[in-house]
Amino acid sequence: MATPRRRAAVRRAGPRVGAAVLKAPDPRHSKLPEQTPAGILVLSNSSLRILDTNTAASSLTGYSQEELLGMGLLDLFPDPGRVEAGVQSSAVSTDTTQGLEAKCRRKDGSIVDLELHQRRLDDGRIIGVLRDTSQEVQAKVHLAQMLSGMDLFAATIDLDGKITYANPALSALTGWSTDELVGCSVYELLSAGTRGHDTIELALRLRATSLQHPLITKIVTRSGVERLVAISATLLAATLGEPGQAAVLGHDVTEEHALRTLLERELEERLGVDAAIGRLEQGSTTAATALAICRELRSLSGVDVSAVIVFDSDQDATVLGIEGPDNFFLSAGARFPSSRASYLIQRARLGPWAERWLQRSQDGRYGSEMTTAGMQSSVYAPIHYGPSVLGVLAVGTTHAAGEDAILAHLPTVARFGVTASALLALDLQVERVASRRRIDLGKLIHTHAYTPVFQPIVDLASGEVLGYEALTRFLDGERPDIRLAAAWSAGIGPELELAMLSDAIALQGQLPEGRWLNVNVSPRLLDNVGPLREILVKANRPLVLEITEHEVITDYRAFKEALSSLGPVRTAVDDTGSGIANFAHILELRPDFVKLDIGLIRGIDSDPARQAVVLAMCHFTLSTGSRLIAEGVETRGEADTVRALGVGFGQGYWYGRPQPIEALLVGPSPRAVAAASNSTLELAAQVTPGRRASAAE
Repeated sequence: MATPRRRAAVRRAGPRVGAAVLKAPDPRHSKLPEQTPAGILVLSNSSLRILDTNTAASSLTGYSQEELLGMGLLDLFPDPGRVEAGVQSSAVSTDTTQGLEAKCRRKDGSIVDLELHQRRLDDGRIIGVLRDTSQEVQAKVHLAQMLSGMDLFAATIDLDGKITYANPALSALTGWSTDELVGCSVYELLSAGTRGHDTIELALRLRATSLQHPLITKIVTRSGVERLVAISATLLAATLGEPGQAAVLGHDVTEEHALRTLLERELEERLGVDAAIGRLEQGSTTAATALAICRELRSLSGVDVSAVIVFDSDQDATVLGIEGPDNFFLSAGARFPSSRASYLIQRARLGPWAERWLQRSQDGRYGSEMTTAGMQSSVYAPIHYGPSVLGVLAVGTTHAAGEDAILAHLPTVARFGVTASALLALDLQVERVASRRRIDLGKLIHTHAYTPVFQPIVDLASGEVLGYEALTRFLDGERPDIRLAAAWSAGIGPELELAMLSDAIALQGQLPEGRWLNVNVSPRLLDNVGPLREILVKANRPLVLEITEHEVITDYRAFKEALSSLGPVRTAVDDTGSGIANFAHILELRPDFVKLDIGLIRGIDSDPARQAVVLAMCHFTLSTGSRLIAEGVETRGEADTVRALGVGFGQGYWYGRPQPIEALLVGPSPRAVAAASNSTLELAAQVTPGRRASAAE
């Protein structure tokens, strides 16, 4: 290789020799050496040193143009002997161009494959053209690797479509030997004996195929089995075969096509599932929502029965919704045997699952009927509310042929389970809480975990006890209004309220004769007028029904008709002054008594505003024909004030606290308490639980 000093001497020698060769007089031609991607070198005749070059030669070799000037051509190649011989041989004549392939060592030491074409000019110099063949070499290597790694079959065919060569892969695919394949018409092999116009069309299609656009057709094997293949064809050069011959390459795509078909079917099913899930929406009730889910589940291929099963407790399971054959033995509302329910509840906590039906002796009649129905396999997915499992979705098949299909639906049913949880879980949780509450309240009713108590109602003018109000105290200390509200929300309100009334009526016979009895009745209880009447007729004294709570009565006419069917009972509107609904009750029902709420009575002796309201109520009830009862009277000041304002009756701790029947019978009579001295009244008030002030106040 030339030294830097020698290259510098060449540059100082003046204008580059050979410039006339690279730069033609025509200005248009002067740009060509720089525009071409090939490297151009002008070499001296004797030393083969570079006299001139272009930019592309610099890019190919890694040397700058200045570095290339003066460098020997042989310095660029690891095998200079081969290149020199090639150059010498090409330099013999000016009429032909000699080409050879060689490896070039770039400036950074890397080796690239170059193709060198050289020719002697008229003035004796040599012009060389370098072209990078690295990508072509690499492509050939990759092609060889690809063909060796693929199980391709190959054949050559002549103009008549007859096979002139077949490789072993084609023999293995078709079952005919290579000798048997040679001479056979490729069109018979491809299309099972196609003739006439179809053959011409197939020939045209075959010769139009390429690697980018293969022909998908069938090959008929020796045994008559059809295999799906992808075929590409290309015309062969005359140097590779007889003129007009074509090479055919292909591979078996039967399994690939089957897999693609399966994936397409799965995609179609997935889209169908997405559409089905998208159609689901919350119904008017949980049962309606469950039925809609069951219908979408049953539309899946192979599904004969679909159900939504809810867990009422840790040991109970019930069918909420079901879709199946008309004669299927299960229906909505059916309860599972405890053994099967326990199994479903425990297994659902582990997530979705699939199972083949196996009858168990502990499942009893359910198991035998499931077997009789022909159940084969089932898939389940839990319905979650947070960490709690509230139920399961279930799909099953009663046909042995559909067993594999139903088991394959596990992911789909699991997806439905997520949607079912979103649509059902909250309502199911509310119903579960209500169910547990119903169970607890049912036990409370069954065990009579409460006791009736009675509080006197006093004539404020004479101090005489005219009646008693029957109240209830629960043994666990829960307030009656809260317990009743819970019972009504759980759907067991009538049962609890009627039970409380029944116990009070059973004891009222022990009260002093001649007194009436007030009992509390919620407006909703009159929807059960028959059971209510059966209880009330057992009383041996006049009854006053107190319309309790703050409920709005929407149909007063029907309500009054229900009241009249109970017999000769009087009515009282309770808690007047605590809500607008109470005044509507007074106007519509025209009750016998109006009970002033404790909120109006508390502190009335020192509150002119409360006194004004009570005074107005006195005038109001005079016009409606009702009598006032002041509730919650607990001090002498309150008692004196309500009496002075014109209220006729009083009730509260000042006159007597609510007591069980036994304590009421052995204690002093309210008449005696009312007639006692002030000191005695003060003492009675001091021993009354829950009072706010002493009698001296």
